[in-house]
Amino acid sequence: MSRIDRFLAREFILFALLGLVTVVVIYDLINLIERMGYFLRYKAAAVEILLYYVYDLPATVELLLPVGFALGVFMVIGRLIRSNELVPLFASGVNLYRLFAVFLAVSLFVAALAFLGGEFLAPRVKTRFVEYKTEAIEKRKTKRMKTKNRVFYLSESGRVYYIRQLRISDSLALDLVIWELDPERKIQRSIRVKSARYSSKRGWNGERVEIHDFSKEETGFKSYPSRSLPEITETPEELGVRTKGTDEMGVGELGDYIQRMRAAGSNVAVELVEQHFRFSSPLVVVIVTVISLAAATLLRKGNIALGIGLGLLLSFLYWGAIQASRAFGYAGVLPPWLAAWLPNVLFFGLSGVLLAKVKR
Repeated sequence: MSRIDRFLAREFILFALLGLVTVVVIYDLINLIERMGYFLRYKAAAVEILLYYVYDLPATVELLLPVGFALGVFMVIGRLIRSNELVPLFASGVNLYRLFAVFLAVSLFVAALAFLGGEFLAPRVKTRFVEYKTEAIEKRKTKRMKTKNRVFYLSESGRVYYIRQLRISDSLALDLVIWELDPERKIQRSIRVKSARYSSKRGWNGERVEIHDFSKEETGFKSYPSRSLPEITETPEELGVRTKGTDEMGVGELGDYIQRMRAAGSNVAVELVEQHFRFSSPLVVVIVTVISLAAATLLRKGNIALGIGLGLLLSFLYWGAIQASRAFGYAGVLPPWLAAWLPNVLFFGLSGVLLAKVKR
C-alpha cells in the first residue's frame, strides 16, 4: 500500500466515523424526544435511559452505517477537490479509478465486519436490549417470572402448543392444547389436556386427556383419565422462554426457526426475507460508497455542504427502497430473495451510470 493509499484510507475512515457519530447522535436525540413520554410513564432514571440507548447502539449503527460512509466520501473528495490536491495526483499519472479502489477496499472490509457483527454480536445485544427494556425500564421481571399465562410455542417437531397457564416453579401446565398440522396448515390431530406435570425422569404426564384425529374421513376421538405425553419434548423452562425476534437470531438459528415454522404449516415469508437480508444488507455500505464517489466527483469546486446534502439524500432514498422492497417481500408480492437483493441491484446499476460519467 502506497503512502497515498494510506492517506486516503485514513482520511476516509476518520470522516466516515465522524459522519456516523453525527447522524447517530442526531437520530438518538430525535428518538429520545419521541419516546420521552414512554420513559416518564415508567419513571426511568437518567442512567437507565442512557443504558437503554447503549444497548440499542449496535442496531442504530447498523441502520446508519451507509449514511456515515456516504458523508465520509463526500467530505474527503470535496476536501481534495477544493484544496486542488487531485491535480498533482492526476499530473503524476494516478488514475481516478485507482483512487476509488482505496475507498472500495475500505468499504468491503467494513461490510465484512458488519456481516460478522450482525451474525455474532448484534443478536445477543438485541436480546439483552429487549430484556433490559422489560426489566429495567418497564420493571417487569421476565427472567424470574415463575408463572406465565397464555403461552404459545412452536416445537421442533412442528407442533403448536397453547398453554393457558404455565407454572415453571412446580413444572405444571394447565389447559394445554397441542395441534399437529399438515403442510396446508390444516389440523390433523388435536390433544387437549386439563393439566400436565413434568418429571425429569418420565417427561410429561397429562390428566383428563382428549385426542381428536382429523386425518381420516371420520373424526376419531379418544379420552384418557391419565396419559403420558411424548408429543411434548420440551422442559417447562424451554416452554417458558420468550420467543426471539428474527433480529435476535443468527443465520443458522433463523434457518432452524424457518424449518420449524414450515413443519407447522406457517407462512415464513417474513422470516425468509430477513434471512436473505442478512447477506444483502452489508453490501449496502459498498454500493453507497461507490455511488457517493461517482456523485462527489461530479460536484464543482468540491462543495462540501452540497455533497453532505446529496449524501444524505442518496442514503435515505436507498433506505426507502430497501423498506419498500422488504414490505413487498413480507406481503408475498416479491419472492424473498428478490425483495432482499432488488434495491442493491437497482442502486448498483445507478452507480454504474454515474461512474460512466466520471472523467478519469
